[in-house]
Amino acid sequence: MENIMNKIVEKISAQDIIRANSQAEAKEAERIKLEAEQYKLQLKELKDSTEEYRKYLDEMRAEVKEYKASLEEMRAEVKEYKASLEGMREDTKAYSQKLEESQEKVHDVGVQVYRNVQAIVERGQNWNKDEFKDVAKKLESIQVGVETKNSALLPLSVITMLLVIADIVINVLRILGIL
Repeated sequence: MENIMNKIVEKISAQDIIRANSQAEAKEAERIKLEAEQYKLQLKELKDSTEEYRKYLDEMRAEVKEYKASLEEMRAEVKEYKASLEGMREDTKAYSQKLEESQEKVHDVGVQVYRNVQAIVERGQNWNKDEFKDVAKKLESIQVGVETKNSALLPLSVITMLLVIADIVINVLRILGIL
């Protein structure tokens, strides 16, 4: 192995080694310089991107503030609606109670009116029975007159009967409240 090294050392002089090192260092320096420029470009892009992202972030923060403000307004409105809804529920309960009370009163009044009308109708029927009895008696007397062939009384009896019937009809209509 020493032979190989010796042969290599003989062929390569110190000047060649220095030159080769210089070239290698120059290439390395060039590569580092290119790499540094690439890093500078990437850094510049990052800075530009960072600025854009900051702008977007600021816009988003402003929008978030607006959304928060509108959300707070909405929450306040919801609270107001809930309060008014509760008020409406209470009013509805009160109205329901009043409606039930008024329905009970209407029912009571209806029952009273029914009983009063029933009493009036019963009185009217009793009165009508009496009137019909009177009419029946008069008809009997007319019938007796007709049977006896009393022709002078017949027209007078018919007229009287018609007047009595008309009187009864008028009185019944007055009792019922039609006239």
